Amino acid sequence: MEAKESTGSAAPAERHAGWNELFFDLVVVAGAGQLARLLHDGPQPADLALYAVVYLAFWTTWAGFAVYGDIAASETRVRTLLIAMFGMAVMAASVHTVQSSHATAFVIAYVALRWQAGQVWRRGSIVVDWPLAQFGAGAVPWLVSLFVDTPLRYWLWALGIALDIVTLLVSTRERTLRRAGERAARRRDGRPPPGPAHGPVAEPPRLGESRIDAAHMGERLGLYVIIVLGEGVIQIIDAASERDGWDGPLAATGLGAFGLLAAICTLSLLYGTNGIPHLRKGALAPRLAMLLHAVMTGFLVALATALGSAVAHVDDVLPKGRHWLLCGAMAGYFAAGLVAALPLADRSDRVWLLGWALPCVAVSVALAPLGVELPAWATIWILVALVCWQIAYDPGAPGAGPSGRRWRRFRRSVPRVA
Repeated sequence: MEAKESTGSAAPAERHAGWNELFFDLVVVAGAGQLARLLHDGPQPADLALYAVVYLAFWTTWAGFAVYGDIAASETRVRTLLIAMFGMAVMAASVHTVQSSHATAFVIAYVALRWQAGQVWRRGSIVVDWPLAQFGAGAVPWLVSLFVDTPLRYWLWALGIALDIVTLLVSTRERTLRRAGERAARRRDGRPPPGPAHGPVAEPPRLGESRIDAAHMGERLGLYVIIVLGEGVIQIIDAASERDGWDGPLAATGLGAFGLLAAICTLSLLYGTNGIPHLRKGALAPRLAMLLHAVMTGFLVALATALGSAVAHVDDVLPKGRHWLLCGAMAGYFAAGLVAALPLADRSDRVWLLGWALPCVAVSVALAPLGVELPAWATIWILVALVCWQIAYDPGAPGAGPSGRRWRRFRRSVPRVA
């Protein structure tokens, strides 16, 4: 595919997710449900660690092909997306027994899809906004893990994810282009000189940048958030359907759980970008915004599991492990919003942002040990109040000063995202 070039003569037509992209995203629906099952029992610290590694592997695979569809646009090969969808379906089906019989299937599907995600680009096309399209070293430990036993296998998986995270953190546009140029130069230097003894040698391809369409990719990331929140709705309905008697505690818990998901949807999609609360356009490089999206949605999948457990335990106190999961997932979500908000603020505003966002993180963290004896509905409604407080209070435009900070009073406003 060709690198995109800006002509400056006319504004590009607004793009929306195509039918092939929406169909591809259906695999996320299945994947979120399967990933949530890793947290149903307990969870213990080892379960949380395994969930984090497996979820990031699943998300990274989805992101690689989402970036491909975003940049390729009308040139996207449907066959490529269908093959990727089948591979991700294999990954999702393997999650439940990824610690035993289906670990090999998960790893093979993941490594194969990572390889394919790097092969869809034409030679010389450098995806500067998604460095993992060029640098696939993170898949190597996964491949090696096929030949070792547990627990070393899991450490290799974690190493692979860590390599991908480091790549996204340090691979700036300039560094990505420089490294691509160095690799092209090494390949050119290693070729035999042209001549009668060797025959003609083709010149190496010209390097060109491929950039994502920020508005279109933001829509894809927002749709992903909606899918993940939909998993929370499914968990709540499933738990409620298994109860014979529907009473007041169930109504309070169910209403609070739905309210929490609705409030998160509002905060993420109306007062944020890419489905990340408080993130403004251009505040973060695309690769960093996508990494933050991965972390935040991982917390939301964990939240879905916790809400289902809360509805299932309306008659007694929520088990300690699941109570901690509920509070920890919300603390992580609020922390993602704090990280997203910091880059847009000047020095004076950062003090205010910390005073506004940190209390939500702190209350969520404190609620984990201090609210163990609270009924599930009470914990949920405290979390609903925290999200609504962030919705109600408007930080104003960046640099607007104290006059831009006002109570929104839950009025309807124009969304900030395209």
